[in-house]
Amino acid sequence: MSFPLALSIGVLGCGVIAAVTFLIGRPRRTSHRVCSALGWLWVAGVVGLTFGTRSGGGQAMNLRLLDLSNPADTWDFFLNVLMFLPGGLLLASAGVSLLTATTVGFLGSLAIETTQYLTASGRTADVNDLLANTLGCVAGYACAAAVRAAFRRTTATAGPRLRA
Repeated sequence: MSFPLALSIGVLGCGVIAAVTFLIGRPRRTSHRVCSALGWLWVAGVVGLTFGTRSGGGQAMNLRLLDLSNPADTWDFFLNVLMFLPGGLLLASAGVSLLTATTVGFLGSLAIETTQYLTASGRTADVNDLLANTLGCVAGYACAAAVRAAFRRTTATAGPRLRA
C-alpha cells in the first residue's frame, strides 16, 4: 500500500466517520467525533508509512533491544516515537486511562511488527520499533495530560467571571 493511497483512505474515512456520527448523534460530543475522525486518519497514515516504504536491513526480524550503534537506527527509533505520538494525544483526548493508552500503543505496534514479519513485506519486524511506538503513544498521552492539567490550574486560579 502506498502512502498516498493510505492518506486518501484516511481522509475518506474521516469524512465518513464525521458524517455518520453526526447523522446518528453518537458520540454526542463534537470532541469525540473529531477524535474518531482524526484517529482514523492517523491509523491510515501509520499503515501507509509502515507498509508503503521498503526498508529493513536485509533481515526479517531484529530482537536486539536498543542496539542503536548505527545512526540510522537511532533516527528510525526517533521517527517511530514521533509516528505514535498523535495516537497518545488522541487517546488522552478521548478520555482513556494511561494504562489503556499504553496497551493500545503496544498492541497496535505488535500488530504492525507481526504483520511485517508474516507478510514478508521486505520490512524488518523490530523489537526496537515496538518499544519506540509504545513510548511514542505514552509520550503523546503525557503531553495531553500535562496540557489538561495546566489548563485546569489556570482556569481554577482565574476564579468566576462576572456577567454583565
